[in-house]
Amino acid sequence: MLKVAKQNTARALRPGVRYVAQRMALFLVFAIILFVAAGSLFWLRAWVYLLYGLLMEVATLFILAKRAPETLNHRGGIWQAGVKTFDKVFAMAWLTLSLVTPIVAGLDERLRLSSMPMAALYVGVVLITVSYVFAAWAMVENEHFEQFVRIQVDRAHRVVTSGPYQIVRHPGYAGAILGALCTPLILGSWWTCVPAGAVALLFIIRTVLEDGTLLKELEGYEAYVRRTRYRLFPGIW
Repeated sequence: MLKVAKQNTARALRPGVRYVAQRMALFLVFAIILFVAAGSLFWLRAWVYLLYGLLMEVATLFILAKRAPETLNHRGGIWQAGVKTFDKVFAMAWLTLSLVTPIVAGLDERLRLSSMPMAALYVGVVLITVSYVFAAWAMVENEHFEQFVRIQVDRAHRVVTSGPYQIVRHPGYAGAILGALCTPLILGSWWTCVPAGAVALLFIIRTVLEDGTLLKELEGYEAYVRRTRYRLFPGIW
């Protein structure tokens, strides 16, 4: 019985382990591309970006494991029934831009095409901290915070209105946009604003499409929209 229980526990935790592995693998690939494109390991701002980003990523995963293990597990699941077509397109576009970003930043560093003052790095570190905290808060509050957009009828999908969801309707996306825009600040690359801006735009489009889906298909969301006016940016939109 004990052996069976251990096997069941391991099987239940497998998606969460997969998600952690995905995040670490993407982080490693980003770092390799960044330094290969730059042609050097001697790049202080890149090391600050990577080491601080890794610290925040590990902290977020640890918080999820302790406070919201079910959310961590579900974020590690593969595409399930009901995932919206637009979100499959989003996932491919996001992954592509995530790999283009370090190429642009690295080449900018190698060719010395542009540079930002060191003060931008400090601003970026502060803002990326805010982005991670806001996104982690959303994941802890929302047990339906999966990686892909779908109406989770298999999990009694409900409208979450607590925590950051009292401020904006899509706090996780707000954190992702802020994090993307911090990347060129920390790396000191004006050219990196192009792919970072594209990522931000991609999340804005996803927000519009997901918001429309939830309005049509999720009971109680219309009433929530009337109470919480803003999608991403308080006082703006």
